[in-house]
Amino acid sequence: MTDDEIATAAERFHEDVSHQFQVSLTMSMETRERLRAIQDELNDCLEEQTVNTNDVMRIALLSAARYHALATGDLGDLEAIDEERLVPLTAPVRDVLDEEGVFDG
Repeated sequence: MTDDEIATAAERFHEDVSHQFQVSLTMSMETRERLRAIQDELNDCLEEQTVNTNDVMRIALLSAARYHALATGDLGDLEAIDEERLVPLTAPVRDVLDEEGVFDG
């Protein structure tokens, strides 16, 4: 993924989702640090820092839902947004988790 693809997807994602509904979450320090690393990775691709923690949480939840659709073969739920926006947004997530060795078995 190029920085331009990630930046375009992140900006659209940030603008498309209403920010009037926010939820306070309690999470472990490890999770908080991972979310911050993902947020920093995404913002590094942008000219200005646009991505916030709420965006990162929505990306994670949307990605999990899309992964479930792929894993169960329910491909009817997948839309163009997956390739146009979600794929570029999840590339930095994968990069952060790869650096931490999360996928090492």
